[in-house]
Amino acid sequence: MKEYIRGYYCRDDLHLQVMNKESNRKILQALNDAYPEGLTVEELAKKTKLPIKTIYAQKAELFREYYINHIEEHESEHKAPRGRPSLARSRNDAKRKGVRIVIENASGYHDPYEGKKPTPLPPGNVTYSDDFTQAWDRIVGNEQEDLLHNSFLQFIERVLHRLSEEAFKKEDKNIQKWIPERTIEFCCTQCGLNHEARDFIRAILLHLIDKLEKSDKFLGFLKDNSLLTNEAYQNAKDRMSGNNRK
Repeated sequence: MKEYIRGYYCRDDLHLQVMNKESNRKILQALNDAYPEGLTVEELAKKTKLPIKTIYAQKAELFREYYINHIEEHESEHKAPRGRPSLARSRNDAKRKGVRIVIENASGYHDPYEGKKPTPLPPGNVTYSDDFTQAWDRIVGNEQEDLLHNSFLQFIERVLHRLSEEAFKKEDKNIQKWIPERTIEFCCTQCGLNHEARDFIRAILLHLIDKLEKSDKFLGFLKDNSLLTNEAYQNAKDRMSGNNRK
């Protein structure tokens, strides 16, 4: 799976500790690269260059904190078990031939556990306070949301179309490198969603926000509404001019 957003979602100090271990990051990176098929313990050891004992130890931690899951090789692509087995069963399952380990992250309606288990969210996701979401609902409203969603969907559709068109027309290797896979076989064995396409769409929307915040119009908007001092505005403009001259 292509990596559009670097990093991992850590919802608390415990998960920050999990992600602070290089061995865990290596395991998750290998599973990310092997999406959606996953890897056996032996394949993981070969890919990561980690000892088998380390793989088993860290796999148990990642499984316990819901970063990974186990699937049987003979299961069809959308018939993975929706429940979480016990740790004792998971240890026995992982030792059996044919059991593969898959990376797991989800959000919203695509959570295979329907919010009953703390599945780590993918990079680029955030959580909001209840007070903020309540204020949002009162201030923005469904009608305004629908208008924005339509604009975003049109933008996403144009980007995907342009990517495919340019890659085919010019055989641009760099563009081809970043086009998300768009086949049903590339959907997650756990939740049925194409995680790579999900991450790509989130990345282009986040990048659009980043570009907006660096634009001259946005800086002017902040200054005009007393959200940016004149000095900070001029400093930002000078930096923008310097970057444009490079």
